[in-house]
Amino acid sequence: MGILARLFNFVPRRELKGVSLGRDAYWEISGEVEFPSLLRALLTLVPENAILYLEGGTPPKDVRVFLGSHCIPEVTHLAMGTIWPRPLVFHLPATSENLCKLAELAEKCSALEIAIHLHVYKAGEVLLEWYDAFFDDPMYLSRHVPEDNVRSFSSELSLKYKVFDDEPGIGDDGPDAGS
Repeated sequence: MGILARLFNFVPRRELKGVSLGRDAYWEISGEVEFPSLLRALLTLVPENAILYLEGGTPPKDVRVFLGSHCIPEVTHLAMGTIWPRPLVFHLPATSENLCKLAELAEKCSALEIAIHLHVYKAGEVLLEWYDAFFDDPMYLSRHVPEDNVRSFSSELSLKYKVFDDEPGIGDDGPDAGS
C-alpha cells in the first residue's frame, strides 16, 4: 500500500477486487424498502449457511456491539464498493436469529448507519448484490436463486422483479410477474 493510501485511509486496489455477481446477475429487484423489513424477508430468499455482508455506514453503539459479537471473519472477499474512507465491513451469518435481532436494532436507526453496500453470499458465490443500498439503485440476484424465492421475497416487500437485461435492445425473456 502506498504512503498516500495509508495516510488518507484509502482502500488499496487489491482489496477492491473480489467476488461479485458479474455475469451471474439474473434477477433485478427494484422499489423502496425499509431495512428492518428487508432483513426479515431475506429469510425467504437465502439458503441456509448464507452470509450477509455489510459495508460502510457508521453503526450506532448497540448495532456495532451486536455485529462485533455475531460476525465471523471474512470467508470470501467480495468486491468492495467504497474507495475512501476505508469502510467498516461485517460478515454476519444469515441465520433467523441474527437477521431478526439486526432487524430489531435497525428499527431505531437509519439503514445507511448500518450499511451502504449490502450483499449475501454462500460458498464463495454472491447471491444478492446491492451497491448503494437504499438509494434508487436496484439489487441484483444470482441466476442460482430460484424464481419462487424471488417472487416470495418481492411480494413480501412489495417490490418489482424482472430478469436482468444488461444489453440494450434485448427484450426481457422472463416473467413479468414482478413488473
